[in-house]
Amino acid sequence: MPRVPARLDGVRQLQIPTDPWKWFKNRTLPLLVALIALIGLHPLLVDEMGNTGPLFPLAIAAIPLLGIVVLNGWRRAVPMLAIFAALVLLATLVYGANSNEIAKSPLELLAFVYYAYSIVTIGSTLLKSTAVLDDRVYGGLTVFLLTACMFATLHRHVSAVDPNAYWSSVDDKSMLLDWDDALYFSMASITTVGFGDIVPRSSWARAVTMVECASGVFVTVVFIARLASVAQGQGQGQGQGQGQGQGQGQAQSQAPSQPKPHAHG
Repeated sequence: MPRVPARLDGVRQLQIPTDPWKWFKNRTLPLLVALIALIGLHPLLVDEMGNTGPLFPLAIAAIPLLGIVVLNGWRRAVPMLAIFAALVLLATLVYGANSNEIAKSPLELLAFVYYAYSIVTIGSTLLKSTAVLDDRVYGGLTVFLLTACMFATLHRHVSAVDPNAYWSSVDDKSMLLDWDDALYFSMASITTVGFGDIVPRSSWARAVTMVECASGVFVTVVFIARLASVAQGQGQGQGQGQGQGQGQGQAQSQAPSQPKPHAHG
């Protein structure tokens, strides 16, 4: 496969594959693309009243399960599959798939545990030294977005338990966060953008928001530090290899030539 030259005018460049299909031959990019597509296209799953049905959170919850299967195999995915099946069965049989009743129930906290387990499992796999560099980049972004989804379940639960926990500065009144609103506020919080259209008012809402902001910074710092250490290790390894090659070449050029023996007749 042709590659961009590794060195140009004495400066070492990154080896970027010229084959576009190379970017799709890793394990975590499809997960990232699917997650971004669901977040970006979720208005298609919102009804005329602005309410989000169970299909949208169910589809997002399936992505970390797929990620663990792809990265770790079915054995590590068994606890996730059990929690996922319990969430679906209890939400359907006990609460009749009513989103408001589900948000008030302990199922929302179980969903938080579900996302937390998936984030820890996927993140620990990506941080191992045996993980591919592309997996770390795309997987790190996936973990960041899954963290926002995880805290969206808490924002949804806090808002359902206390309808005055969040304030809409646009409508100038308290608002009940639907899953769509909770995910939007969670994304604005974890990226520290903070548009100000939704404001946490209760102590629990503020606590969840502060922990989320700190978690977003933590995830970003951990993956950036890991990527930097990997890049530094690769650079040192290439430098040592080139230095050893040059040293061996110089030693061979400086070695005295041995006189050839003459045959005596």
